[in-house]
Amino acid sequence: MGVRRLSEVGRGCRAAAPRRFTPSWRAPRCGAALCCQEINSGRAGARPSSSPALGLTLLLALALLLTAGSAWSKRIYSYQDEQGVAHFSDRPPSDATGEVSEQLIKVDPKKLVFLREDGPDNDKRYSLWNGYGGPIEVLMRFEDSANVISEPVLPGTRVIPPQQHSLILQVQPLDLQRSWSYRWSYQYVPGDPAARPDPNAEYVLPFNPSLPLRVDQGFGGEYSHSDAHSFHAVDIAMDEGTPVRAARAGVVMAVENDFYGAGTNLAKFGDRANHIRILHSDGTMAVYAHLALESVIVGIGDRVRAGEQIARSGNTGFSSGPHLHFVIQRNSGGTLVSVPFAFTVDGQRIQPTQGKMLGGQ
Repeated sequence: MGVRRLSEVGRGCRAAAPRRFTPSWRAPRCGAALCCQEINSGRAGARPSSSPALGLTLLLALALLLTAGSAWSKRIYSYQDEQGVAHFSDRPPSDATGEVSEQLIKVDPKKLVFLREDGPDNDKRYSLWNGYGGPIEVLMRFEDSANVISEPVLPGTRVIPPQQHSLILQVQPLDLQRSWSYRWSYQYVPGDPAARPDPNAEYVLPFNPSLPLRVDQGFGGEYSHSDAHSFHAVDIAMDEGTPVRAARAGVVMAVENDFYGAGTNLAKFGDRANHIRILHSDGTMAVYAHLALESVIVGIGDRVRAGEQIARSGNTGFSSGPHLHFVIQRNSGGTLVSVPFAFTVDGQRIQPTQGKMLGGQ
């Protein structure tokens, strides 16, 4: 079967300036980037990629493995046997005869999106695996290009459903008799830009309502709630280990559960807050951040009910003290923006203003 030629509508299109993405949330004292950018190159004479069937199998296997994770991947156990030989394992040893030491190790944020390249030089196809439990929007552009056409015409976007592998870009030379080259980049952001918040949605308190807890920072807080993605966030003072509950029913979209430690060095701790992102029926997403190490009890794709326990509060990431950072977000054309909300308590809508005591009923 011959190469399917793309339409030439892309000839002469100019790439727009690259979009810049802010972190998805930044609590007092907190922040983490949940989007990604990669730059890829193509040129005449490049070696064709490996077998599509084999490559796809490996891609899916890797994605599923990393999405599932390992319960022991962040701990190293060591001991000496009777002969004095040192043993190391990422699982608690069952046959150790001596004292076993345990050490936490630093892990990287989970990667949930994987790029794959297929096809010959004159018909390159790029696909992404979306390992999130909800849709992501992918934004693409040429960094530079010569004698090529693409589908879609760049700059362009694609929305990829959850847990799916999707073709996002096809690139071909415009004139096969001339050399061609290109460099392209992509960024992705959680959520579907077509989603619209439900103004009647109700949010219960994300903790046991019998607990009297204070809002340390409300909407537009001067400390760290000035950006669009966090303007309508709240920070609730909460002792470490306090059960955290889902404020609204939804599907778990992403989880980080393996981080430990906290501090106010943004470069060191900015992307190391344990958190859960939950997708709601209207396409908005709730983020629960600064959760305790290994306290998350839900996984990607799980459906949760309002009021169901999902984790325990902590003090992880860019943080100067224990608290729960809670924010509702939506994807607004490739940028995460926060959405105003109110908690519903005994049928009454309660605005989470700074200094207000929530719960205690």
